[in-house]
Amino acid sequence: MLIRFRVENFRSIKDEQELSLVASALTEHEESLVRVPQYDLDLLRAAGIYGPNASGKSTVVEALGFMQLAVRDSQIRWEPQGEVPRTPFALHPACVDLPSLFAVDLLLDGVRYEYGFVADTWRILEEWLFAWPRGRRQEWFTRDVTREEEFVFSRLLTGENRAITALTRPNSLFLSAAAQNNHEMLSPVHRWFADQLLVASDRMRRVLTSRVSRGCRDAAYRERVYELLRNADLGISGLELVEDDAPEAVFEERVVRFLRSDADVRLLHRATSGADVALPFFEESAGTRTLFALAGAVVEALANGGTLVVDELDRSLHPHLSTHVVRTFGDPAANPRNAQLIFNTHDTNLLDAGILRRDQVWFTDKGDDGATHLFPLTDFRARKYENLERGYLQGRYGAVPSVGMATPLRSTAG
Repeated sequence: MLIRFRVENFRSIKDEQELSLVASALTEHEESLVRVPQYDLDLLRAAGIYGPNASGKSTVVEALGFMQLAVRDSQIRWEPQGEVPRTPFALHPACVDLPSLFAVDLLLDGVRYEYGFVADTWRILEEWLFAWPRGRRQEWFTRDVTREEEFVFSRLLTGENRAITALTRPNSLFLSAAAQNNHEMLSPVHRWFADQLLVASDRMRRVLTSRVSRGCRDAAYRERVYELLRNADLGISGLELVEDDAPEAVFEERVVRFLRSDADVRLLHRATSGADVALPFFEESAGTRTLFALAGAVVEALANGGTLVVDELDRSLHPHLSTHVVRTFGDPAANPRNAQLIFNTHDTNLLDAGILRRDQVWFTDKGDDGATHLFPLTDFRARKYENLERGYLQGRYGAVPSVGMATPLRSTAG
């Protein structure tokens, strides 16, 4: 589970911002909390981020996505002599040359970890991993280019640490290199980034579509995806696998399907004739294709206890379905593996649907310098039974568009 995420100097984020999934001392929906007594923590299964357009809601999602890609790909996919593909805050000239920070606190198989790194355009400047395997903090490794000895390892971290440092490039992460060399003690943290963190954004839609398409080969998985699609009331009556017995002969066709964001399934639609009609996936509406990709991510997160991060949940799902998904993640019976859902949205109906605690609501806003500020509803004295939707729309918590009293737009038609 994700405990907290910190980021600094990335896209619209200038100063360090933190998203915390640690519950506050509120007496509401306590049944939905995940209690971790060995670390004296209560963790949240969901968090929603609200704010006006261009306030940085998507930047939080993109920051987690960038950290995931760095851990997963920096050793094997980034150019050996290339740049670190970060995007620093652009509205202050000094930030272009300042480093960016990314850090997470995690709870994996009952053990708490803190992992993070600092990078500039050309190299990883710092990297660290701390663990609490017995409730007490252990410094497993640190990396700092300003030291005479860049890497320092604890004797508690067994493995081919020194050999792996020789393979770790200046612009790649030690954790990424360690995973490529089957470092057993570091595999839980790497596996969370590679397999349990699911980022659902436009940029990742093709990857998610391919992933859910493969998953649909399993009948139980396919049925759970279909159930979510059916609940969306799109007239979908089933899923049909596309048989592929000659992969070499259809290689070109598969490439075309990928470029069209296609999948190895067809969705069946109810027809007035009474017979189901199967459409090629690329002929489905953009909304249906997006929902298909998201449905697989929801099913997968719930199945393996992962963390699903969704950009613009309201654009992917009807409000009633959004409510259903958020309620599912918050229900211990429906979510026994303690999967988490982090999303941004404009759907204010969720604020008064009775499914979110006040400490699960976050906001983004921009300061006078154009930088994103991320802050929780608990910074305000919102009462337990307060109408949060009305308070938000009235600007009581900030993070709403500033609509001036300019002259209304008039039609130029004659």
